[in-house]
Amino acid sequence: MPIDSLRARITQLNDWLGQAATNSAALHGQADDGYAAAAALLVPRSGEWSVPQAIAGQVERAGALVDQIAGNDKATGELKDQESHGNVFGRIGAWRQVRGLSGQRAKEVGELRPLLIQIAKAAPPTSIPEAEAGIRSAAEIEQKATDLDGQIAATRESVAVLNAELQRRLESTKAMGFDALYEAAKLATSGPTPVDSPLLVKAGEVAYLSVPATLARMVTRTHFVGGSSGFSFPIGHTGIRYRVGSYSGHPVQQQALSNIDVGSFIVTNQRIAFIGRTKSTSISLTKILHVEYYTDAVAVFQEGRENPDFYKMAAPQRAVFYLNWALNRQAGVGA
Repeated sequence: MPIDSLRARITQLNDWLGQAATNSAALHGQADDGYAAAAALLVPRSGEWSVPQAIAGQVERAGALVDQIAGNDKATGELKDQESHGNVFGRIGAWRQVRGLSGQRAKEVGELRPLLIQIAKAAPPTSIPEAEAGIRSAAEIEQKATDLDGQIAATRESVAVLNAELQRRLESTKAMGFDALYEAAKLATSGPTPVDSPLLVKAGEVAYLSVPATLARMVTRTHFVGGSSGFSFPIGHTGIRYRVGSYSGHPVQQQALSNIDVGSFIVTNQRIAFIGRTKSTSISLTKILHVEYYTDAVAVFQEGRENPDFYKMAAPQRAVFYLNWALNRQAGVGA
């Protein structure tokens, strides 16, 4: 998929992960609540079912905590009654005791809940139907949570893979100027997508790339250096001047890249072509000897010509990419 679609997919999966994590936590909480409620029925009736030795200590401690919590609740109720009917000092004292009992109760409840969950999960089948129904319901919810956790783990792995792919694609795009890995994948799986171009294609010919370009060629310019005009003097009163030592110097040649025309650079499955306003060229893929890549141009050398044609363009990397693919395909090599 294109980079934008890849980013959107990662965002979509991350959004799902956030919601799934919330749902998983809620399911685990519901399952633990169910286990704790079921064990709260089992502990007071421990004499009615066979307590395994492995959890006998937990059952005994849970029973003691239940009694302590009940005692605290009773004492708290009495103190609150005193708080509402006593004098000012008595109310303050009762309020402080209530706060102390509330803190103690919170600690006891905090210790009791995990004990009850352990007891419910480890308890063998009993003849207490309410507890059995609660344990079955909690186990079903816990299984849903476990299944969801598996999906979360798999999705996180997928996101990690996609993030790595995105990073590779971004690095490739930075280096090549376009998403070369995506283009390569498309070429490998489904081949190139035909494009419209100003080139009149032949039978069986398909254009793969058409981009704005400027055709340029090396031209040789000659100028003279070291020349002198010499000097002249008049001859008598004739009005005629005689020049001595005049010469033009020696020629120096320089090559420069000269723009020929503006138009479109086209790559097909048979050739590369340039269609300009006044100048057009065509080179068969089988006649291409060498290709040079520059930051702003592509130079193509062909059989029978000493100098290459230069095609100036905005994204020469992409042009070379498709030209390389077309050449490999022409030669019977994988893209």
